[in-house]
Amino acid sequence: MARPAETSEPPAGAPRGGSTAHRRIEDEHRRLNELLRSLTHGHDPNRLLSLVDELKELLVEHFAHEEEPEGLHQIVGEGAAHRLPNLQRLFEEHRQILATVEALERRLGELVDGPWREVRDAIAALAETLRNHERAEEDLFSEAFYLDIGGRS
Repeated sequence: MARPAETSEPPAGAPRGGSTAHRRIEDEHRRLNELLRSLTHGHDPNRLLSLVDELKELLVEHFAHEEEPEGLHQIVGEGAAHRLPNLQRLFEEHRQILATVEALERRLGELVDGPWREVRDAIAALAETLRNHERAEEDLFSEAFYLDIGGRS
């Protein structure tokens, strides 16, 4: 993946011919950075799985844009054709990144459908037990106070 851009302005000396592709790729880099921030600060496996799914969709689209002839090939080819072999190595890394994301997606799916679901089900069962316990205490208190103690007067 190319270095994420911090602004919408093209870097000094950036080629102008690929400006539409350049702006689109920069916009995708901003979206990727936002997703990555959310992922690295996430703690809920369900939310993380949703974010990883979103990341995968964005990466597939983004890598396709970078790799199309009007994408990075055009941008780099216009200004620094001698760097095209470096670009090809980055494109090869796209496959590795997607494989890593897909493996993470599988692991999160297994967690969400396995141990995390078991923990959530156990929490729900505990909550229901405590609600029933509280209702039983309230019923006992009401009966004792209003029927037994209150009935003596």
